[in-house]
Amino acid sequence: MEELLVPAILLSCLIGIAFITGRIADRLHETALSRDEAALPRQDISTDEDFPGEINMIYSQMVSGCVVIGEDRFRNLLSRLRVFVGGTLVAHDAAIERAQREAMLRMRVQAKSATHIVGVRFVSASLGRGMIEMAAYGTALFTDKKPAGGAPSTLPKRAIEVKRKSLLLELFSASTSFALLCWLVYTASGFMTEWATHQISVEDEIAIWSEVTEGETDWPKRSDAERYPVERYLRDLILSIPKEALGEAAAYDFDVFVIPNDIPNAAALPGGRILVHTGMLDLVETENELLAVLGHEIGHYNGRDHLEGLGRSVVGVALSAMLFQTDAVLTVWIAGWPKILADLHYSRSQELDADIWGLDIAMAKYGHAGGVSGVFEKLGYGAPEEGVLDYLTTHPHPMERVRILDAMIAKRDLPVKDGIPLEQAFADYLANIE
Repeated sequence: MEELLVPAILLSCLIGIAFITGRIADRLHETALSRDEAALPRQDISTDEDFPGEINMIYSQMVSGCVVIGEDRFRNLLSRLRVFVGGTLVAHDAAIERAQREAMLRMRVQAKSATHIVGVRFVSASLGRGMIEMAAYGTALFTDKKPAGGAPSTLPKRAIEVKRKSLLLELFSASTSFALLCWLVYTASGFMTEWATHQISVEDEIAIWSEVTEGETDWPKRSDAERYPVERYLRDLILSIPKEALGEAAAYDFDVFVIPNDIPNAAALPGGRILVHTGMLDLVETENELLAVLGHEIGHYNGRDHLEGLGRSVVGVALSAMLFQTDAVLTVWIAGWPKILADLHYSRSQELDADIWGLDIAMAKYGHAGGVSGVFEKLGYGAPEEGVLDYLTTHPHPMERVRILDAMIAKRDLPVKDGIPLEQAFADYLANIE
């Protein structure tokens, strides 16, 4: 559940901070603009290039003002979402209007004694990362009249007025569209990835992975002399499984790496590398339980799950790059949400299928199903109680896996016996190789 909850909480906090600080900055800037505009004399400002006919002009002068304004992260996020899914960038409107007012203000300061500023034009440019450069220029007219007092004139009206939307409603609209689009793209690519991975033979996978990771991996191909005794034991335990029970995975030349990590876990990497945490070795009590764990990882190889996961990760990174380019943690999380949500049921089914492989491999090795569900039962002791939120995790709850395995054993009427104590099995192995 941490895969969803921790990023969700942090993401919500960051978006909330960006929204609040952005609105405070907007309000402060609006207040400053109104104050500075009120301090200027009233002037007639027009986008028309023609000089007013009723004035006696003394002289004219070109005036300009330039400002760089930074959008807050909240508006920047909205605009990036809208660019990706299409539509009007209403999140930019207020920032552009304030940039125009600031540029106009600086232009008018240059010509306080002018009665008119005509031919007003605006030029804008994006400087990246939410920064907008806005320039205003026009022709200031100095006449025989004094600039009128009172409230300053307003900015020239836009040709088309844009109806403002609530930023929160805009966030909901844009993020929903983005999530739906990414989910569709990711799901479709998932089917393509699944098909593609099943077209790659084990031999080709090994050759490709060896080429790609040559000299760049923490888990290189090794000889027996380079392995620790416990790693040799785990590898030989896999080699002792009847070949016919391994399925297509029999084509792999498996190697097992023991990783110093207290979290009980194991993982299947491309090319036949299996990682086993020391926390898993501390958890299991019998060789039968340990083989069920290794059989589970072998099941992932038979389902080509390790390659599908790699392919889906590439798609997730590609989606992130298309939308957010090189932005940091916040944007990476956002891009990862559709991937996580699309993967939930798929990963759960992969895990359950791999559990069945662990059962079948244990039966082929020992002739009984004792200890197959033991690891999940131990994991269940320290896990939170089962609930609806379990369906939002990539792995089924350990006790659900215990029930499924026990039901499968009962349905097949498989024998269940005591397992071989792991310490005894390892001691016997060391005695035999010496």
